[in-house]
Formats: sequence, structure tokens, C-alpha cells
Amino acid sequence: MRISTAQLYDRSIQAVLENQSDLSDVQLQLSSGKKLLTPADDPVGAAQVIRLTEEIDQINQFKVNNNLLNNSLEQEETVLGSVNDAIDRARVLMVQSGNGIFNADDKRAIAIEIEEIRDQVFDLMNTQNSAGEYIFAGYQSESPAFSFNASSPGNKYNFEGDNGFNEIKISDSVNLQVNNSGFDVFENVSARNTASITGSVGLTDSSMQIAEQANFEKFHESNYDAVNLANNEFRLTIVSATEVEVTNVGTGAVLDTVDFESGSGFLYQGLEFNISGTTGDSVDFELAPPEKKNIAETLNDFVIALSNEDLSDSDFQEALTDALTGADNALTSIGESVSAIGARMNVADSVLASNLNLQIANQTARANIEEVDYAEAVSELSRQETALQAAQSTFSLVTGTSLFDYL
Repeated sequence: MRISTAQLYDRSIQAVLENQSDLSDVQLQLSSGKKLLTPADDPVGAAQVIRLTEEIDQINQFKVNNNLLNNSLEQEETVLGSVNDAIDRARVLMVQSGNGIFNADDKRAIAIEIEEIRDQVFDLMNTQNSAGEYIFAGYQSESPAFSFNASSPGNKYNFEGDNGFNEIKISDSVNLQVNNSGFDVFENVSARNTASITGSVGLTDSSMQIAEQANFEKFHESNYDAVNLANNEFRLTIVSATEVEVTNVGTGAVLDTVDFESGSGFLYQGLEFNISGTTGDSVDFELAPPEKKNIAETLNDFVIALSNEDLSDSDFQEALTDALTGADNALTSIGESVSAIGARMNVADSVLASNLNLQIANQTARANIEEVDYAEAVSELSRQETALQAAQSTFSLVTGTSLFDYL
């Protein structure tokens, strides 16, 4: 086969250019630290790098979301802690006000402090975050969660938000609640349950009072029927000189038999009865419907009771019991909310740790695909330099050959 001088030049130049290109690629890998300079270098690897980069970017966003979540939860936890401390102080003052030696001036002084606590709690219930959103208003976060209307004939402190709550995504499969609704934390708090005598047959005297509130609360919770109101009426019937029988008027079921002495007090499910009569006489009492009252309203009602000098001792004791029960129930609700916040924080920390581990694994996998092995690349650079030098030497030898050298 004959090879022309032009072909010799073309092939030699092509070999030199290819070696220069290969050498340039290795030099670029070393300077950039990247093994994949174009998708053509490794199409499958390039696709994997894109997918891993997307996952890493997504994890970075999850980390940002996790920080936002923790900031919100920490703010709410701080606010609830402040409300809890305020209610604790109010409760101490409530107990002090029940001291029989306190006169009207002492009660007025206590009323002034509880009034300040009421206003502090009301402000905390309308806490805003850094974006100006009311954190306890649910989805209605642009408006205050609670309002105050001094002229309202009923409750003066009312919830204006809703039950909604925002969630934030902190992993592919985990969404966590950012905030608690003020309805769940402050508004949906049980007020003190009560009961009243509705009638009697044959008795010469009858009275009833709640002597053990905690026991009565359990009885009320277990027996109140919101569907069939007739089942909320009970009857005490004297069956002998020493016993009374307790029945449910609505169902007719006999619930209990209690020791009894005419004219002397006896306890049943936290209620203290004092009835005078003979066998066959009876008295009926009814459970009052359960009510909800937010802590600001509870404090306000007690301020009114403390400021009313015409209130009888028995009525004041009723108001005090109402306030103490409301405060205790509010503290329970706040405690449950704080526990829920702590649980969400623990989940967030666990998910964050998992995300960080996944991020490290993805970064390592991506580095193995796209990042250059410097030892290997330096060796390849040396090889390409030698190849280029050989191509250049060959080019000079080949192109320097002439037919006249053999004539």
C-alpha cells in the first residue's frame, strides 16, 4: 500500500493533537478535582451524580426546615412556660385568699395582682412570631387568637382563631406540627363540674355540697350522659335507718348503697349530703353539663369575686373552688402541650441525625463517582506526557523522511 506524504503529515498531526487533548483533560481533572468533565466521560456516572446532588440539596432544605421547626417549638415552649409560671403564682394567691383572717383590703390587694397576671396571660395567649403571626390562632394567624370584650354579657375573653395547625416537612416521610392551636391549649379547658339538688320526697331537710372535688370530677366524667340527659339525674332513697340506696333515675339502675344516719352528713362520690327523713323518703340530684373556660376568663371571674365585698363566705368559697379547679385544669392542659412539644423536638432531632447520615453517605457516593483520584491522575498525567513526547518525536522522524534519501 502506498502512503502519500500528506497522509503521513495528517496521521502524525492527528496523533499529536489526540495526545495533547488527553493530556489537557488530565490537567483539567487535576486542577478542578473533578473526574467527570462532561457527561460524555461517563453517562451513567453523570446521571448518578445529578440524582445524588438533588438528594443532597433536598436534605439541605430539610435541615433548614428542621431549624425553622425547632425555633417555632422553642418559642412556644418558652411562652407556655411563662403562662405556667403566671398561673402558678395566681394559684398561690388564690389559696392565700381563702385564709379566713384576710379582710376586704387584703382581698383587694390580691385582686390587683391577679388582675395583672390575667393581663399578662392574655398577652401571652396572643404571642406573635418573628413574621408577625399569632402562634396560637391556628390558620387565622393574621388576627389575634383571643379577644377581650368588657361589655360582653357572657365570657369576656373569647377565642377568635380555629383548630388548624401548620406542618413542616423535615424528611421524605415525616411532617411535624409546628404550632398548637390556642383552642386546644387554653380554650378547651374544663371548668369545675357541679351538681345540684332538683327535688325531694318526704324529707324534712336536705343539703348537698361538693366536699371532695377530685372524686366528684371522676364521678361526673364517668357518668355524665350528653345524649340522654335524663340519665344525669340520680336519687338517694332511704331504705333503712342506716342505709340509703343510690339509683340512676333515667336507667333505673341501682348504683350503690351508702351508710346513713338521719340528720348527719355522709359522703358519696365526693358529694357531702345531709338529709333528715325516714324510710322511703328520697332526694334527687342532677349533674350539671360540663363547661369549658379559658384561664384568662377564670382569672377574671376570680378578680370579680375578690372585689365583691357583698359576696357571702359560702359564695366566695364556691368562686375560690371554681378558680382553683380552672387553674389546675389549665396547668394540666399546658403540661400536656409542653410534653407534645418535647416529643416533636425529639422526633425532629432523630430525623435530623438520620438526614445528616444520609447526606454523608450521598456525598461519599457522589465523590466516588465524580471526584478525581489524584494519585491515579498524576500517574495518568505522566503517561500522557510520555505519549505526547513520543508522538512529537515520531512526527519529526516521519516527516523528515524523503525518497531522495534512498536514491
